[in-house]
Amino acid sequence: MSQFEIESLWVENRLDVAFSFGDIVRVKSGENVAKEGRIVALFVLEPLPTYMIELYDGSSVAVVEPDVELVKGNTGDKLLLFKE
Repeated sequence: MSQFEIESLWVENRLDVAFSFGDIVRVKSGENVAKEGRIVALFVLEPLPTYMIELYDGSSVAVVEPDVELVKGNTGDKLLLFKE
């Protein structure tokens, strides 16, 4: 499945994943433990859903779903996809 297909299904809430675009989350383990940011992408589904998180310090980090906890959901942020 392509990145565009994954994110299209994600935006339409047709994937069984824990987080949505724009959710505010906290990293639970690893190098960035306790840092917070917002979900900006879903990269892969297998073996575990992996998200890109834009941290408040301006950096970005890829984190698997079990290593993330929700701080605030339904922020109203929307992801617009454009197929090239």
